[in-house]
Amino acid sequence: METDEQAKDRQRLERYIARKALASVMSNTKWEKLRALMIEESDRRPVWRVRCLRDTREVEPPWDGDWYYHLPEFKHIEWLEISPIQKERKGYLLPDKVTDNTDYFVGLLKSNNIPFSIEGESLRIWGYLRPGQAVEFL
Repeated sequence: METDEQAKDRQRLERYIARKALASVMSNTKWEKLRALMIEESDRRPVWRVRCLRDTREVEPPWDGDWYYHLPEFKHIEWLEISPIQKERKGYLLPDKVTDNTDYFVGLLKSNNIPFSIEGESLRIWGYLRPGQAVEFL
């Protein structure tokens, strides 16, 4: 059941999407599939960061590792990046153990038809595209 305030927020978001002529890339089903896949990855669960449609911040969003509760509503996600680089702390004087799971996660996303691109060392899953935005999907 949607409250009046939630309905107003949904309508504002719908107007924003229409006004900016955004193209939807991901469905709720695909977002749920992505979330479930990442939760299943108990040994390699990657950290993620997200940019929502109406974010006004100029800085990169912080990384988060909680796939259960911290994701925003899918309809608000412009993009979500996952870091396939896993760092394990070995101690104060020892360097971290670094494991690159890029090939594994690229294969996982491709095999589940989740549209993504590589942005630096991150895999970016797109929720919406802005007009004129060119993305090289893998």
